[in-house]
Amino acid sequence: MLYPESLNQIKESFEWVKYLFYALFTFLGIKSDVVKILFWLMLIDTCFGIIKTLSLGLKFKIKKLALGFISKLSILLIPMTIALIGKGLSFDFKWFVTAVMNILIVSEGISIFSNWLSIRQKKEVKNDDLITKLLNAIRNYLLKLFNTIIQTATDKTNETSQN
Repeated sequence: MLYPESLNQIKESFEWVKYLFYALFTFLGIKSDVVKILFWLMLIDTCFGIIKTLSLGLKFKIKKLALGFISKLSILLIPMTIALIGKGLSFDFKWFVTAVMNILIVSEGISIFSNWLSIRQKKEVKNDDLITKLLNAIRNYLLKLFNTIIQTATDKTNETSQN
């Protein structure tokens, strides 16, 4: 059983994590309003997912719900990782981070509509895994960037050694 002091500790821990994320997003130049919108869409999608599960007569599992919610929250690490890579390389990746955030928002919106359609039609509506497609696109972009950096460094080394 949770006691009031345990609840206060949980609340204080949550607040601390929230402020840490706000500070990190500010440092990385990620707009907190966009993050809030994405977070709310994730909550709405989770609620619609629960309703869909119940309306289709599927077995509701708390463990699956918790893992799904943690997975959704971990999605916020994608733009943070991109921004950190940009900061580390002294590149301005704000446009890229913004594009990724926009794609994540659209993906959550599509998932909400897919869940709503499943509820309405009383059958599973397939939802494309846009996050996996996004992660593959990001990976390919970063690999191309890395290869360009290596090629530029190699070319400069060759020029220096020829002079």
